[in-house]
Amino acid sequence: MIMNDENADNINPEVKKALDFAFIAHKEQFRKGTTVPYIAHILDVLKYLLYDYAPTEVLVAGVLHDTLEDTHCTRDDLMQFGHEVVGLVEFCSEPGNTVESENKSATWKKRKTHTIESLKNATRNQATIILADKLSNVMCMREDQLASKLDWSKFNASKQDIEWYYTELVNGLTLVQDTRMYPVFKDTVEKVFS
Repeated sequence: MIMNDENADNINPEVKKALDFAFIAHKEQFRKGTTVPYIAHILDVLKYLLYDYAPTEVLVAGVLHDTLEDTHCTRDDLMQFGHEVVGLVEFCSEPGNTVESENKSATWKKRKTHTIESLKNATRNQATIILADKLSNVMCMREDQLASKLDWSKFNASKQDIEWYYTELVNGLTLVQDTRMYPVFKDTVEKVFS
């Protein structure tokens, strides 16, 4: 939980520490093709995880899920949050797309296929973070679509490839279909690509 049971005015110290870390790590980043600070995505992910009553380690990993991929942070930098959190963040990080990767040449399709394949053996905590992340992303697409501002050219793949990816995610995230997030995700994917 983000709040301590003893005093609802206090934010869970581990979540606050992760938020402080993420604000610094992502400080000069923006959402793709926008002037929206990247931290808005991190807060979205946290919101979805909170609505599903995720445990603290999942909340922390959700806040940090893009640090290995999208910042100069390393695994060692994240060790202050514990092995379980680091493992969850590593699970969410695409191979060949981190600062520590030796092979940075993995194609978009190869990275996305890896995510889909990894869901076949995912734990509930791992799948929950992936779901929150992808729900935030597809909700942004839907909002842009409703505002007639969805520009497929800002993405690193074609609309057809992105549709394939999100459809596979809907099918691959059935482990967490009992969450509040899953039906929203499934419905939003259907609407964005219909």
